[in-house]
Parts: sequence; C-alpha cells; structure tokens
Amino acid sequence: MIEDKVYAARSILVVGAHAFDAEVIAGPLAAVAAARGAAVTFLHLSMGEQGHPCLIPEHYCAQKEEEAGRAAARLGIASRNLGLRDAFLPADDETALKLCDVIRELRPEVVITHWHGSWHKDHRAAAHLTQTGIFFSALPTLKRGHAAHTPQLLLFGENWEDDEGFKPEHLVDVSDGFGAWAEAVREYELARGLSSFPYVDYYSALYRLRGCLRGTQYAQAFAAASHSWNAGSGLFAPPVRQGLGR
Repeated sequence: MIEDKVYAARSILVVGAHAFDAEVIAGPLAAVAAARGAAVTFLHLSMGEQGHPCLIPEHYCAQKEEEAGRAAARLGIASRNLGLRDAFLPADDETALKLCDVIRELRPEVVITHWHGSWHKDHRAAAHLTQTGIFFSALPTLKRGHAAHTPQLLLFGENWEDDEGFKPEHLVDVSDGFGAWAEAVREYELARGLSSFPYVDYYSALYRLRGCLRGTQYAQAFAAASHSWNAGSGLFAPPVRQGLGR
C-alpha cells in the first residue's frame, strides 16, 4: 500500500509552488509522518509574495516567511525557501538543478508535489521542475555537491487549483495529523480571511470526505507517477543480482 510506504519513509520532501501550497497538499500527512520519526521538509519554490491586495511583494514575502516558519514548527517539520519569483516560476533545467541539489542533500524516499493539471502556471512549473529535478538527481554521471539519489516514490497531492485530470488513486489516513494541520495553516493570514476563497473550510471538508471513503476520520488523496516512471527510475539503480539456480 502507498500509505505503508509513505509512513515507513525516513525522509519526505514536499515541493510547493508557493508557501501554503505544501501545507494543503501534504500538511496533515507531514504531521503524522514527523510524529512517527520521519524528517519532513517543505520546499517553497516561492513565497507567493504577489498575493496580497495591500502589501507590496517585499513586505508580504517577509510576512509569509515568518508564517511558513511558524506553520512548520506546529507540524514538526523543516521549511525551506528556494527564493524564486512568485508568478514567474521558470520551468527550466537550471532551476531543476537547484531542486536536484536539494533532493541529493536530503535524500528523501518520498517526494510530493503538485499535480500538473492546473490552470495556475506556477503549479504546472512546480510539477515539471520536481520531476526533472528527480531525473537529474538520479543521474550518476551528473556531478554536483552531493551523490546521486533516486527517491522511491513520487506522489502528486490534491489542490483545488490542480483538478484537471486529477484522480484520487491513493487515500492516506491522516487523522492523527489533522489537528496540527488546522493550527498550522491558521498561522497564515491567507487562511484567516485574506482570500475570498475559504481555504480552511474547503480542505477540512475535503480531508473529511476522503476520510469517509478511506474508512477513517480524515484522509488525503494522491495520484502516483506512471508505471513507466517507476520502471525508468530503476535505470540508475544498482542491478538486482539474481541467483542462477540449478
């Protein structure tokens, strides 16, 4: 089961286009995994600094950096900011190499990011950058600051902006992490009424809905990478030696 693999991981990396994205696509899961001993990191590609109706981007960026830090503390995880520009995330190889470096440094068994079917260009870019970053990370011939690493599992989280073609293939029980998530997201002004979209209501109801279908109180839905991706990642792994038999 995907759930067993996720919660057996020692290191998990969640890549979000903006601060607050990682919290909604994997926040409750992260809280559960961290409580069970996993090292969980949220990598915010940008802070989402363009999204305030009154504050200039520089001031909102500083505010969201503080909010992200407080949210991470409540979830029991680490938070990083790649420092890219909100609304202008580049889906290029140079940026993917930066993700490669983080993946090689942290060596996560599980990576979670956006589903690519989104009307939001930054979310599409985040999905592309993460997949390309994993590809670069796995290349043994690509010399960087850390040794090559291939994550065992790539998952795509559920986000209201990324619904085109998303199929909830895997439902993961996150009941034990919901309380920490509910407190963590409220560290963001975005969740306390800045936006006209009722984020907390929406995701609380969504996690409850997925929990009903999973047979638990709360659950999060994920889509998985294709079988060809899983098979292809093995191209860079050591060969499996099998006995010849007699």
